[in-house]
Amino acid sequence: MRWATTVVTALLAVTLASCQAPPGAPAIANGQAALPGTDSAEYLDDLSSQPTVTEARALEGILLLLGQQQKTTFAEAVQLLIERKIVDAAWDFQADRAMTRGKAAYMIYQACNIRGGLMLTLAGPSRRYCLKELQYRGLMSPGLSYNPVTGMEYVAILARADELRQTGKVSAVMIREGGLP
Repeated sequence: MRWATTVVTALLAVTLASCQAPPGAPAIANGQAALPGTDSAEYLDDLSSQPTVTEARALEGILLLLGQQQKTTFAEAVQLLIERKIVDAAWDFQADRAMTRGKAAYMIYQACNIRGGLMLTLAGPSRRYCLKELQYRGLMSPGLSYNPVTGMEYVAILARADELRQTGKVSAVMIREGGLP
């Protein structure tokens, strides 16, 4: 019984730590970088040929997914997504840094209002557990949370997320065509 008390105490500590508001504003590098606000077809075509997706391009994709196609700066996009709880205010942001799979998973998880398993319910969303949940659901392929996202992979993720937002599920065709089991 003692181990149960230890586990509950540890989970409660993690939950309380995730509920605390981060001190100050998020760190944003290159916040003045303009997001082009292109149409979705042009954005997806350009993105699919990129070896890695930058944080600026990834945020642009999330804004397109949410139907926010206005021109904005990187800092304005970060603030908008923080207000909508799509990104975590405690993160640091750099427009030209490669987007990690963990950050991408967190943003998709939040943007699609996915409800996860036990750890996500108890501890709240984290990059690691959001990635595991999206991998389980077939939205993302296997990989580690700190690895960068390729352009083609991000296009596939956005397509699956869009289908999930519109229909409430991801079809087997979308999972299979994206190279997932």
